[in-house]
Amino acid sequence: MPKSFNFNAVPFDGLTSEQQQWVRDSVDISYYPEGEVILAQGAEPAYLFVIIKGHVQQTEEGEVVCVYSKDECFDGRGLISGSVTGVFKAAEELIVYLVPALTIKRLIAANANFGALLFSDISQKLRELTERRPQRELHSLMLARIDQAFVRPPRFVSEDADVFSVARLFENERLSCVLVRGRGRYGIFTSTDIRKAVLSDSDPHTLPVGQLATWELIEVSQDDAVFDVLILMIRHGVHRVVVKQQGEIVGVMEQLDLLSFISNHSHLIWLQIQQARNQEELKSACTSIQRLIQLLSESEVKIGMIARLVQELDAKIYARLWQFIAPEALVENSCVIVMGSEGRREQILKTDQDNGLILRNGYHFSELTRVTSAFNDALCDFGYPPCLGGIMMRNPIWCQNLDDFKETIRQWVFHPSTETHMRLAIFSDAIAVCGDLELLQELKNFFYRSLQDMPSFFAHFARAADSFSEQSSWWTRLLHGGNEVGELDVKKLGIFPIVHGVRSMALECHLNCTNTTERIEALVPLNRISEDLAVDLKESLQFLMDIRLRQGLRHLALGQRPGNTVQIASLSTLERDLLRDSLRVVKRFRGTLHHHFKLDAM
Repeated sequence: MPKSFNFNAVPFDGLTSEQQQWVRDSVDISYYPEGEVILAQGAEPAYLFVIIKGHVQQTEEGEVVCVYSKDECFDGRGLISGSVTGVFKAAEELIVYLVPALTIKRLIAANANFGALLFSDISQKLRELTERRPQRELHSLMLARIDQAFVRPPRFVSEDADVFSVARLFENERLSCVLVRGRGRYGIFTSTDIRKAVLSDSDPHTLPVGQLATWELIEVSQDDAVFDVLILMIRHGVHRVVVKQQGEIVGVMEQLDLLSFISNHSHLIWLQIQQARNQEELKSACTSIQRLIQLLSESEVKIGMIARLVQELDAKIYARLWQFIAPEALVENSCVIVMGSEGRREQILKTDQDNGLILRNGYHFSELTRVTSAFNDALCDFGYPPCLGGIMMRNPIWCQNLDDFKETIRQWVFHPSTETHMRLAIFSDAIAVCGDLELLQELKNFFYRSLQDMPSFFAHFARAADSFSEQSSWWTRLLHGGNEVGELDVKKLGIFPIVHGVRSMALECHLNCTNTTERIEALVPLNRISEDLAVDLKESLQFLMDIRLRQGLRHLALGQRPGNTVQIASLSTLERDLLRDSLRVVKRFRGTLHHHFKLDAM
């Protein structure tokens, strides 16, 4: 009776003491030499195999579809269904525990989590992984609703009330804002507006607050998530939002109250950005973003939430920096865009900068080259590495007036090559961060119209999703712990195929959204992607981005530049299981792409 059975490995780590004893009382050990078939196609397994030493390959139709290593188990599905799918063969000398089928069925009946982990899909496993990681207070607070946070009760005044009386009200009741009742509308009057009144030529005893109030309120519901409200404040550059319940105003939430609720940090990054007086102060805000990413990652905040927040803050950095560097006329007659992963709101750590500038037709600025170079140089100084492919506004290709940009895109569409497809892929993810946003929208509309005349474009464009397929080798990498340093490139093997495949379908449907998850959700009702595949794609992408982020943070802690590789040895058993499941989903999605775009006929 083995006493060294590892009950810390999935799915046995959730067993009770009594259930562990069931395993000890029935388990046996077996040995298989390298190359021996352990389970043949169609066989009826009598045991669940748990690997003590060695590796096992699972093949289907001659192709390796999975590799199992130490502390991992197989073939649970075959054990319950009564028939093995594929062939399981010892890739090297193998020692395994044999847990009888009767014991496994007994455990499934007695322990729901055991059965769920043995047979669950990727989304269930990811939920289990989240529950297993150390939970911190910030995670639950970020997911809390507004009605669980502090909301200041509303204080109303008439729009005809004079500024002096309201200022006295501020002093007596220690207020920083009041809500203003107008004729059929509501506004807000803040301490900032009092300063405006003082600096005006009007008498504060007779000046009505209605003339200085802001009448376009940002409103939220009590049921909204705290995190979403923080995003809203950053996006609109406001310090306060009006909270409503069933259409009625119930209070005001101030940003300092919100930040006090979700974090013990006293600084507010976006305020640092807005209040920055020069580039050095703006650079300091970038450092704060890096610390925030570390905090959110350690607190197990979902990767999608982190990406959204970082993208909003990065956009504010770009816009503020452009205001420092570019003269006002240039700001008004141009549109700064970010592309690639930043445009998709999927870049968290600063890996590179993909940006460009669209100029209004007829506008000329003699020092444009100096300004665009200064902008890219400043971003490099802030920690955004230069794009090795030159996708930056200092490159004339990515800094043109609207009509010239249209002609460039037309040439890329009608004279396709690997390089032009790459450029169009990057541009299709573009979003505007400041300036005249209509310039980008007009350019994208032209892009979509151009594609209507090129029906063959999409199949050739989508084919890039196979660029790093290596279908026969990525399981081998898992078998040997990756390459010689035990690494696996999750961007090439997992993230890129999902992102580019979804991007190809989104372009075909002329979808305006750029985020991959949003594109997946938009493609489901258009019958481009099935609902179950959509769920698996979103979960797989989030998992791959998460392990890439955590590995990147480790690189930064060691003073290294974050990359796209993941140390296989650093992953837990469940994480390796999820990595396999995610790569299976990628393979399944590639099959969908091949069928939809008829890639095998090309």
